[in-house]
Amino acid sequence: MSNTQLTIHISRTSVHVAEVLRSNQEIIQQHHFELLEGTPDAYRRRLKEIFNSITTLQDEYPEYTMAWSTPKHTLVPLSVFNESSSKAVFQLMFGDALDERMIDFNRLMELNVVNVFEIPDWVKSFFIIKYPQIAFKHEHAMTLRALFQMGTFKRQITVSVNDEYVNITIIHKNELIFSNAFEYQTAEDILYNLLFVIEQEGLTNEEGSLSLYYTDDKTEDIAKQTYALVNQLKPLKSIKLNTIDSILKLQTLCV
Repeated sequence: MSNTQLTIHISRTSVHVAEVLRSNQEIIQQHHFELLEGTPDAYRRRLKEIFNSITTLQDEYPEYTMAWSTPKHTLVPLSVFNESSSKAVFQLMFGDALDERMIDFNRLMELNVVNVFEIPDWVKSFFIIKYPQIAFKHEHAMTLRALFQMGTFKRQITVSVNDEYVNITIIHKNELIFSNAFEYQTAEDILYNLLFVIEQEGLTNEEGSLSLYYTDDKTEDIAKQTYALVNQLKPLKSIKLNTIDSILKLQTLCV
């Protein structure tokens, strides 16, 4: 189909591949795989095996996008970034003295922020060779860009569930009010962090809607458990479920 997009969401522990219809964000086909490798070469070999095994993908797509998932990412104002460097920002936030080649960034000019993150070489090297025209960003940069293509005036709380962490984002009156990543093991962990954010932001007596995004069946189950807990406790004066949906669909809004 000429109106489809190949979307990929990858971390150190999993890779998710979906063919998405751009006109209505319908997923035509999707595939999910665990990654348990220990070396860069092992990751490349496993990814080659995975993509060779998916025989139903088209030979070519109009658009290719890839979202890299890691909890080691941060948002900084564009003005701060322009006076520093991605390596300096990353070391300040995480204390890790990584090789500069393992640090990347995405500018979000519409928000005047920059997303700085770590990304191992095997990710870039495999996908640039496999799909030379692929556009890749940190998954949170893609999510933010997609969210700001939607209605952003009313208060919107978004929880995007990745393998080992969630991003909690609050948008209100067309502005990014809050954004941070939190590690989790259970839905109760996500709820705890969400309640903490709501209290810290002084939103307990406010109204808002909640959207949750997932990558696969496992994270979808966690997302649904989280919403059930939120619906039970009602941490906001009035909160309604906006959507629980695949995060892979959002990539169609980022090209």
